[in-house]
Amino acid sequence: MPAARIEERLPVVVVGESLNCLGIVRSLSGTGTEVHVVATTRWCAPALSRFARFSRVDAVDGRVLIDGLKDLSRRLGRRAVLMLGGDRQVDIVNEHRDELAPLYLLTLPSADKVRTLANKASFQCFAQEHDLPVPRTAIVEDADALTAALRDLSLPLVLKPADKLQVLCGRAERVVRVDSLAHAQAAGERMLAGSGCIVVQEWIAGGDADIYFALFVCGQDSGVRAMFCGRKLVCDPPDVGSTGICVDAGEHSDAVAREAERFIRVAGYQGVGSIEFKRDRRTGRFVIVEPTIGRTDWQEEIATQCGVNLPLQAYLAECGLPAAPSRRVSAPQAWSASLFYKRPRETLPPGVRIRDGYLRMGDPLPGLHHYLVEELARRALRRVRRLVHGASAHAVDAPVARNARP
Repeated sequence: MPAARIEERLPVVVVGESLNCLGIVRSLSGTGTEVHVVATTRWCAPALSRFARFSRVDAVDGRVLIDGLKDLSRRLGRRAVLMLGGDRQVDIVNEHRDELAPLYLLTLPSADKVRTLANKASFQCFAQEHDLPVPRTAIVEDADALTAALRDLSLPLVLKPADKLQVLCGRAERVVRVDSLAHAQAAGERMLAGSGCIVVQEWIAGGDADIYFALFVCGQDSGVRAMFCGRKLVCDPPDVGSTGICVDAGEHSDAVAREAERFIRVAGYQGVGSIEFKRDRRTGRFVIVEPTIGRTDWQEEIATQCGVNLPLQAYLAECGLPAAPSRRVSAPQAWSASLFYKRPRETLPPGVRIRDGYLRMGDPLPGLHHYLVEELARRALRRVRRLVHGASAHAVDAPVARNARP
C-alpha cells in the first residue's frame, strides 16, 4: 500500500453477512485500514472477524439500510469507502446513490447501466446488441411465450428468473436445468408465477470445471485497475450452483481476460465487478453465463490468495491512490467454500494448497461459529425434516398396507 499515515486513511464500510464479505475484511487486514461491517447480527462470518468492527442495522436492504449507513457516517465523522456484498445492497444503494454520495465513496456504472446489466433479460439484449458471446436465449413473460421458446430452443435448457431479487426474496428458484420438455414446461410455469419474467437458455456443453470467471476493479475511466481470472472446479449444486472450490484459470487466463476486457469496454464498466464464462467443450469458445454488478463475487478471496488483492485495489482507486503491485505466490492456491466438499483430484493442480473460506488459524471465530453452530444446526434440521417426512409418509401408507392384507 502506498506510504501514508494510518490516521489519514479513510475507513471502509462493508455491507453484508455473506462469505465474500468476510473475504473483503480479511483482504484488508494488515493494511492499516479501519474496517466496519454493517449487518443485522454479530453472529455472521464477517462481523465475527477480529479484523472488523461491527455496526448493527435492522435490515441490510431497503430504506432501513440507507438510514443505517447515514447514521454510521455521522458516528465516523468522515467519508468512508463503501463495499457491497450482495445484489440487494447494490439495488438499494443504486437507487439512493445521490443521498449517499456526500458520505461514501463508491464507484458504480450509471444507475441505468446497473439496472440493465443486473437484470438477465436486459443483459441478454445488451449482449446481443454488442455481439458479446452468449448462449441462444429466449426472454419469456407468459406461458404462451414459454411454449414457443421450448419449440425453438434445443434441450437441455437452463431457466433463470430475469430479476435476481425475486430469488433473494424467496419468490422464485435461482436456476433450474431441464432435460425434457415436460420438465421445462412445469419448471418454467412455476418460475414465471414467482418472478414474472424468465430467461430460457440452451445448455453450454461442459461440466463444473469448464466454468471460468474474471474478477476485476475498474476506474472511473473504465480502465482496468486489477483483474484476476479463475476457474471453478466444484459447484453447489452441481452444474448450476455457487462456487464450491476454485483455482486460478491457468492456461486459459489470457483468453478469459480478453473476453472480460471486451465486456468492460462495451459496457463502459466502472468499479468492482465480475463476469462468469463457460468454455464450450465442443468449440472451446468462452460463452458468458452472467455478470456480477457493483459488488464482490462469492469467491472473491481466491484472487487475494493468488496475490491480486482486489478489495485493496478498489480501496486505493476510491482514494485516488496508485494501484498496488501484485504479490508473487510460489505455490498454487485453491479456495473452498466448505470443508465438506470432496476434492476433485483429477482437476486440482499438483501441490495445490486449499484454503477454507471460513476457518483460519489467525482469525478463528468465523470458522468455529460456522462449522460448530451453523453447520451442526443445519444438519440437525435436515435430519428432523427427514424424520418428520418419513413419519408422515408412514402414516399415509400404513392404512393402505393393512387394507391390502388378505
